[in-house]
Amino acid sequence: MGRRKYRDERRHYKYIEAVVLDRVLDENTQSVLRMLPGKPMVTATSFSASVDWEDYTREMEQFVERTFDAWLFFENVGPRSVTFRIPGTALSAETVAPYAHGNILEGLSVETSDDDLLLRLRMYAEDSELFNLHETGAGWLKDILPVRAELMSGTLDALELGPVVGTHWDEIERDVSAEYGLSKASRTLAAYLQVAPKELKRLAVKRADARQTELPSGWLSACSSAEPVARWEFAAADPRKSFQITLGRLPSGCEYGDWYVTATEPRGRDLAFRAEDDARKGYHDEALRLQRLNDPGRWRQLDQTG
Repeated sequence: MGRRKYRDERRHYKYIEAVVLDRVLDENTQSVLRMLPGKPMVTATSFSASVDWEDYTREMEQFVERTFDAWLFFENVGPRSVTFRIPGTALSAETVAPYAHGNILEGLSVETSDDDLLLRLRMYAEDSELFNLHETGAGWLKDILPVRAELMSGTLDALELGPVVGTHWDEIERDVSAEYGLSKASRTLAAYLQVAPKELKRLAVKRADARQTELPSGWLSACSSAEPVARWEFAAADPRKSFQITLGRLPSGCEYGDWYVTATEPRGRDLAFRAEDDARKGYHDEALRLQRLNDPGRWRQLDQTG
């Protein structure tokens, strides 16, 4: 009973931390931020505050989301989230759509805001055992922030965490083992979102299985009757840089796999996969890689038969 009473009477607050990148906040915006509740700390590039729950408003949250490039919300009773704002020219919604998982309370959501992409990773659960009673949320964002640059460079491993957030209810351990094949920033994100070590291990095994081995030159042409499933064209501003990319099924019995990805871009790689999910992820990853070599431009779907 004593423990439950202590839990019920502890202060309920929401900690907010947010940053802008490659720009500074104007003086008017800084003034507005300083007037918000929670004894805010404001600089030309950052904002943080610890706001009592009764003082927290949706309008305050919306202002933060309109203003910053990355932000973190932490409730000391359990729920938490991290959001990255990424220019649509650096990462397309089509590329990350296969990773979307969950609902408005938990998982990974993919949203658009003007020309930007908002990637939200959220966990919703009550810390009923007080495992994280002394955690404040402070200091996490600076260690997680490099994930945004990873995503913009086409490394999307962090998005695999969406389906497994909130699977580890124990003391937070920031120093997640490097054995899981993730960057230090992605491992910190996994710790913040309470991802169980066993899930990180499972994802690492899946990632390793999907990793491509060197395929012999001309292997795809040797697999006759390959069946296209989806094709997209990247219409570059310079027509000479336009190309098409195709996802398709390989004929039964093909020794290299069951699915393939190929592109007309000279620097494209013919890829083979066993599982459809891996093939679709590889399709989007390869599309993003080739887009970066030929930007600016826009994607146009040519057909989709499966």
